[in-house]
Amino acid sequence: MNINRLFRAWCTSLLTMLVVVVVPSVTYAEDALVFGGTGRLGSETVRQLLTSGYSVAVFARPGASHGRLDALDVTYVAGDLLDPDQVAAAFAAVRPQIVIDASALYSNQHEIEVRHIVAGARRVGVKRIIHHGSVGAGDNMVLFPQVDFTRLEESLRDKGRAEQVLMDSDIPYVIIRNGSLENNDSKSSGSARLTENVTALGPITRRDLAAVTMQCLQGPLCLNNTLHALDDQLASKTE
Repeated sequence: MNINRLFRAWCTSLLTMLVVVVVPSVTYAEDALVFGGTGRLGSETVRQLLTSGYSVAVFARPGASHGRLDALDVTYVAGDLLDPDQVAAAFAAVRPQIVIDASALYSNQHEIEVRHIVAGARRVGVKRIIHHGSVGAGDNMVLFPQVDFTRLEESLRDKGRAEQVLMDSDIPYVIIRNGSLENNDSKSSGSARLTENVTALGPITRRDLAAVTMQCLQGPLCLNNTLHALDDQLASKTE
């Protein structure tokens, strides 16, 4: 027997086994993938998804604190929203039916991250993307002449472009805009609502915003629509 040939065959077999071990093919098949799930709104959304019976994966930056999700049964996928390959890999691994974007970027790069989400979602056949945005995004600013948007104008225009990317995609979407988030994350009035009136502006708690988001997970109620979230009860207390 040719010893050299036998040795080469053994090496090839060993390398093949090593590749399989080092680069496993892993899929999680969770119901929902939440971007920004470790944040204040995102973590409350994750909690309510789990309570509603959904399995959940959370996309988070490497090294991000998972403290708000301690003891919750979720799958974590590490990556950077501004890296298209990492976002695509997350979709390939999780293969979700529903995506919720509760991310909070402060560098006017919402359009970029939504493009990455849409591209990844399209590849795996996501059924619905729910995007959390801001009252005043894009052309919505002109409907609020009483509000001085000067400081936020650049960010809101970026958010408007992000919404347009989603609306122009071939993926069913829901856009939920909020105007003013209460600082007390444990607070809930239970009276928050969604409206198609895009001139509506009012406060809402993160817990109640997550709750009204649950109304848009299934069915046609919110589909391919832009909604404003507010709480009339809180608004009356601040007047």
